[in-house]
This record gives sequence, structure tokens and C-alpha cells, in this order.
Amino acid sequence: MTSKEEILGELYKYFIETNEKEVYRSIDKWFEKGYEEKQLLFKLIEAQEEVARRFEEEECYLANLMNSTIILQKSNKLITEKLANEGIAFKNRGTVVIGTVKNDTHDLGKNIASCRLQITGFRVIDLGRDLHTSEIVDATIKNKADILAVSSMTSITMNNLKEIVDLLRERGYRENVKIMVSGAPVTQEYADSIGADAYVRTASEAVETAENFIKQKD
Repeated sequence: MTSKEEILGELYKYFIETNEKEVYRSIDKWFEKGYEEKQLLFKLIEAQEEVARRFEEEECYLANLMNSTIILQKSNKLITEKLANEGIAFKNRGTVVIGTVKNDTHDLGKNIASCRLQITGFRVIDLGRDLHTSEIVDATIKNKADILAVSSMTSITMNNLKEIVDLLRERGYRENVKIMVSGAPVTQEYADSIGADAYVRTASEAVETAENFIKQKD
């Protein structure tokens, strides 16, 4: 009989190798054994973090990181569908609206954060990239978001982050939502200066910050 440890070990190995087919086969094995999904999800996150670490240390290529993100997204969708077929729904820990600002088409970090937030139980409204300030604010209010996560990867688009905070204040929703900002040129000092609630550098920090926001709200 295949043990949990064996399946998780296989999953981790195949994910690091970005062997998409075998990752999904490992997920199928897990559900065939009737194991609980939480360990599986956390192992996927652990594996993706290892790929990200290897990329930062120049031990693998950007393509590996991008492929790992795609596999993480598809794996999460597959697990969600399997749970739905069993009549199990994820507990909603809160709603997060996420996206990148106008004229910013960099979305790799956003995609990783979006998927990890979903895996940890948040309802995520991923708006995509290159978004007008009004689009982001409208979606935040429409979805009654608890958290807004926005990023800017260039200094010339960074002012859009301030415009978002200002417009949310103007629209009367600023006190209802926690705002975290990120991006290569963004700093803690800048986040403080525009009135954001947090500055995050990585997807892991985004998840941790979102969890802390919800704890404070409770």
C-alpha cells in the first residue's frame, strides 16, 4: 500500500522537475487513497517555494519558475474540482482582490501569490494585469473585498498604487479593506507614504500578511 509519505515524496520530486503529467498522477493517487487534502496542498506550496528559491539562487531557469507556477495553478484547480465532486468546499477565509496596475504587464509574482492565497483558503478575485485604477477599485467594492493586493514592477507605474488608495478613500471604502502593495521599486517607506497597510516582497509574505489581516479582523 502506498503511504502518504511516498505519494508526497513523489509529488515533490515531480513538481521540482516540472513533470506536469506525473504531478497530476500523484494527486490522483492521493485522492484514490482517501487522504485529506491539506497535506497535499501544503506539499505543493513547499515544492513551488523550492523552485522559486532555486531560481533566485540561479540554480534553474525562468522557464522552470514559470512552468512551476502553471502546474501549481492547474493542480489547485484539479484538487478543487475533486473536492467539489465529493461535496466538499473550501472554507472561505476572506476575499482578496489582486492585480497589477496600468501599463504593468509583469504578472509572474502576482500569479504565484494568487494561487498560494487560493490554496490557503482565500477567495481570490484575480483581475489580471495592466488595470486601470478605477477597474481595481470597482472590483474591490463590488466583491466586498477584505484585502486588496496590488503590484507595480516599474517606477513609472508606481504612482498608480497611490491613486488606488486615494480613490478607495474617495469612494468611502478605504476603512473596509486592507491594502498590501508589492513590486521591484516598492519599499516599506513608499507603502507607508501612500497609506497602504503593508508592503510584501514575496508570495509567502503575501499569504502570511493576508492571514494576519484576517486574524486582526476576527
